[in-house]
Amino acid sequence: MIGNIIFDCDGVLIDSEILSFAVDERMLPEYGITLNATEIARSFGGVAYREMVAELNARFGVNIDPVAYQERCEAELARIFETDLEVVAGMPDLLENLSVPFALASGSDLARLDLCLGLTGLDGFFQNRIFSAEQVARGKPAPDVFLLAAETCRWSPESCLVIEDSPSGVIAAKAAGMRAVGFLGGAHRSERDGDGLLDAGAEYVAGNSSDLHYYLRDLGLIGVGQIRG
Repeated sequence: MIGNIIFDCDGVLIDSEILSFAVDERMLPEYGITLNATEIARSFGGVAYREMVAELNARFGVNIDPVAYQERCEAELARIFETDLEVVAGMPDLLENLSVPFALASGSDLARLDLCLGLTGLDGFFQNRIFSAEQVARGKPAPDVFLLAAETCRWSPESCLVIEDSPSGVIAAKAAGMRAVGFLGGAHRSERDGDGLLDAGAEYVAGNSSDLHYYLRDLGLIGVGQIRG
């Protein structure tokens, strides 16, 4: 029985992925790699920088330093986030109406999570229930960050439902022994991305926050208050 929810952050709670992948699209040609933002989103959505860079190095025969690349991207994104970052429509209302405990488990590092949650006003929802791939040995699609969240919160994996926008995140949730719902409410996602989430093991794909709200309500995880967004 589901008694707890674990949210991904980027592309689920905050509309950051479309900004992040645009930065990658601009920077990667400097390393001899040409990929557009859509290709990057499909290949690396939900994946931590270290795993992304390792795959790029192997795929393209280059030698990008993951720490230096992440530092460049994060510095550029920090400037962009100050003016352009938005919360995913309807998510604050959804969080306010949840009737079960919830946490956040992300591929982003803690400094970025602190910045983004503060800028969007979501930081108060999670308090000390924020977990990062920075804290574990392996990022998504490995299950480590979800298992860390469950262990720290003293939740059994079987009691957890994960909300994810990327196939790698869904795979990680399933590997942790958790159920997963796919989410397409971020600006970087389209309806055709739903098949990838289902193939990865999502039990349902919500097109936006209202759709997700209704689904969680049907599971008894959310109140019956007004649905907005």
